[in-house]
Amino acid sequence: MCSTKILLLEDEPVIASDLKKVLEAKGYQVFHADSAAKALALCDRHLPDFAILNFQQKDIGDGMALACLLRIRYLVKILFVTGARSKDLSGSPDYYAGYEVLYKPYTRRQLQKALSKFLT
Repeated sequence: MCSTKILLLEDEPVIASDLKKVLEAKGYQVFHADSAAKALALCDRHLPDFAILNFQQKDIGDGMALACLLRIRYLVKILFVTGARSKDLSGSPDYYAGYEVLYKPYTRRQLQKALSKFLT
């Protein structure tokens, strides 16, 4: 098994399940959270190498502040996976342009290309 640990923060069960299966099939250890609080608890417990965050979360609104916290506190690399538009991301008060973004709907090939930027 790959030693790379991925935090997956996705509050849509079908999307989370599919993405988790795809990542685990590639050998990654995936820790799924459906809320920001659970994501932080998983980071404390497992210290992931990488985080895939849905930008629009039901419990926190936009995920930009959470991404900044994960990056600073845990040194986690961030990939946003979102159905939001780019202006929604850049309009966040905590906007940081350095995050990689994969826009929904995406193909598995696009996902792999995005992941390869961080996981090679």
